[in-house]
Amino acid sequence: MALQRHIPILLLLLVTNLYGAGKVVRQTQPAQIQRKDVKILTGVDTPVKMYDEIETLNGTVNILFEDDTKVSLSKYSKLVVDEYVYDSNKKVGRVSLKGRLGTLRYTSGKIAKNNRKNVKITSPTASVSVRGTDFTMTVEPTGKTTFQLLPSIDANGNAYTGSIAVSNSSGVVVLNQAFEVTRVENNFKPPTTPKKEARQAPQDDKPEVKEDPRDNNNNNEPKENKKEESKTNSKPVIEVVELFQTNPYDMSKVLFKKTTEQGNVTSLNIDATSDATINYLNNGIFQTFSLNNGSGVIFNIEQ
Repeated sequence: MALQRHIPILLLLLVTNLYGAGKVVRQTQPAQIQRKDVKILTGVDTPVKMYDEIETLNGTVNILFEDDTKVSLSKYSKLVVDEYVYDSNKKVGRVSLKGRLGTLRYTSGKIAKNNRKNVKITSPTASVSVRGTDFTMTVEPTGKTTFQLLPSIDANGNAYTGSIAVSNSSGVVVLNQAFEVTRVENNFKPPTTPKKEARQAPQDDKPEVKEDPRDNNNNNEPKENKKEESKTNSKPVIEVVELFQTNPYDMSKVLFKKTTEQGNVTSLNIDATSDATINYLNNGIFQTFSLNNGSGVIFNIEQ
């Protein structure tokens, strides 16, 4: 009887090992998969199997698993698929991923939404219990790991924030607010107290922030008028003016620009080759935009 109970799991393991846990759906440069004693250079649609170690080089990679779990890897990152089992008919399974180096962005699939206990994401210094949400994990060469909770988008396009529990042998913290961050230095120190924090771009990729001329058109207006205007327009409608348009003055950069109904403008100049995600939160309205792979630099803009 015990053997009969384990037969379905063994069959799922066999099928997963033969046909793959997922596949590469996008890449800016080939990554390298260590599969047993064989090294494989990836391309779009390259299968990802259980026990694979994926290492990105000078490029980024997006992986889509069979249950719609999504993982994006930044440059010079390492990820190990420790376990992946999924029954597409029952929408149940198990997934265990280990981030060894670099930055990964994780988006929950059907396995996490069905039973979060069946999802295990680890770094050298901590593990994450996922409760149906998005987060990033950055692992430094020393093993020090930074976790950041991100807003998620449901099937209807509505924004929501789930939660993650980050733990090691010394303690546990729960992140349940968008953009909260915790850091784990080693196994002997507990995760730091969560706090909201904007992810800063590396110095080489730091965007040039420009003021739009329209912001200065009414500089001579009395402050009372501006305050009155802000009261009457407390819930602006977000409108896209330009989104990742080539900057005509510098072709190596693209321009991200958002404006509100009052004419308030947010503008970023970003290197055209960068992998960037912009999370834009304005009066409870959340939108997210990706440039190229989107798994490198993350900008959180909250107004």
